[in-house]
This record gives sequence, C-alpha cells and structure tokens, in this order.
Amino acid sequence: MATTLKRTQMYFPEDMLQQVRRLADSEHTTIAEVVRNAVGEFIDKQKNKQIDWDNDPLWDVVGQAEGSGKSDVSVNHDAYLYGGKQ
Repeated sequence: MATTLKRTQMYFPEDMLQQVRRLADSEHTTIAEVVRNAVGEFIDKQKNKQIDWDNDPLWDVVGQAEGSGKSDVSVNHDAYLYGGKQ
C-alpha cells in the first residue's frame, strides 16, 4: 500500500541543519528522508516505552498519613499542609 506524503515546513538551527545535510549526503538520500526516519524511530521508541508503575516514586507517598493519629487526612490534607479551616 502506497503512503501519501504531506508537505510540512520545519525550522532547524543552522548547525543542526548542516549535520543533517551531511548525513543525508553520506547516505545518498534527502534531508526529508533522514528526518522521517528519525521521527519514525522516535515514535516507535515512545510506543514501546513501558512505564514501570510498580517502581513509581509516587507510591512512596502511600501510607504517609497513617501514623499521624488523624482520621481525616485524605479529606483535609490542604488544611494540614497549608493551615486554615478543616
């Protein structure tokens, strides 16, 4: 199945554009092809990135209020943290 390419315009810092141009020349291809390949690899990497929920630092917060002697910390946490009405 043929892929339809859509035209877009991008801006690169001069030094980056020179590097991409050299790479394209060395691979006997176009700047557009180098950019498409790089973006494709980035997208694949993002899709395959697994989030390790079991080791997320947010889990360290769970249970922090248990030893406080307060039974309403989940409801009045702002008051305990910042002061004010409960």
